[in-house]
Amino acid sequence: MIHRRSFLLAAGAAGLSVGARAQQAAPYPTKPVRVIVASGAGSGDDFTTRLVAARMGELLGQQFIVENRPGAGGMIGQTAVAKAAPDGYTLLLAGGSMAGSHYVNANMGYDLMRDFTPISLIEVVPWGFVANAALPVKNARELIAYARARPGKLNYGTIGVGQIPYWAVKLFNRMAGIEAVEVVYKGTAEAMIDVAGGRLDYFFPPIPAAQTSRDKVRIVAVTSRNRSDAWPDVPTLNEDALPGYEMTAWRSFMGPAGLPRPIVETLNRAVGQSLATPEVRERLIKSGSVPTPSTPEELRARYADWMRIFGQIAKDVGLKPQ
Repeated sequence: MIHRRSFLLAAGAAGLSVGARAQQAAPYPTKPVRVIVASGAGSGDDFTTRLVAARMGELLGQQFIVENRPGAGGMIGQTAVAKAAPDGYTLLLAGGSMAGSHYVNANMGYDLMRDFTPISLIEVVPWGFVANAALPVKNARELIAYARARPGKLNYGTIGVGQIPYWAVKLFNRMAGIEAVEVVYKGTAEAMIDVAGGRLDYFFPPIPAAQTSRDKVRIVAVTSRNRSDAWPDVPTLNEDALPGYEMTAWRSFMGPAGLPRPIVETLNRAVGQSLATPEVRERLIKSGSVPTPSTPEELRARYADWMRIFGQIAKDVGLKPQ
């Protein structure tokens, strides 16, 4: 004879088991997904996110709503995702500069490798290398020789410690053996105006920004290991002057730590399918980027590798977290 209490407990357990299986089997996503961009509307991050997220929404049958949460160098939006529930309904557009944040900010609100789940790389973005057109140089080799012969006489622009242009020029100066004067700008536009006006000797801008000023500045090189599809006639620093040089931006999707593997795989497939869409691919290439899907493991390894690279640059230039 089965005791009434034992029967009720067994039935309850069976009900919970069935409920848990049903919950696990529920399709994802079943409601809109929020994608946080830690910069303002109209930025490169915003453009890429809206383009790819719209296609992902079509593929997965739910809205992917982009929410701009700028501030504190990106930490406001990034920290919000790190603290979100790992249910797949809050994602982050993560930039490559996050790999260097630890060496810049002494009060990080997260641990990059512990607090996020990598989903997929989206794109790799080469940067341009431009010089004052009045300088008597035609290419990177000549600029390096000219600067070496005049230590401390040339100047270069940065737009904020820890951003890709900062790392790009610091790596360039170190590898080239150049001593020059740093000039800090609030944004790319101001720096490009000074390069065009002859007040700034060299700078590393996004390719679209350099393209709009191509008749006023000297395009010296691109920062990727291989030539950019947007500038196939422009050599890389790696091939022209500094073998091994590479400094690109990149964008990816990540979620909070603990994101279930089935959700990661669903999102990863959707990113890859979105990037394979001709319209999405063409618009990214036109903007100067290289659509580059990846596995979650490849993305994690990329961040780990670049944390080491940025750490070495920070050590070489004496950068201390503030």
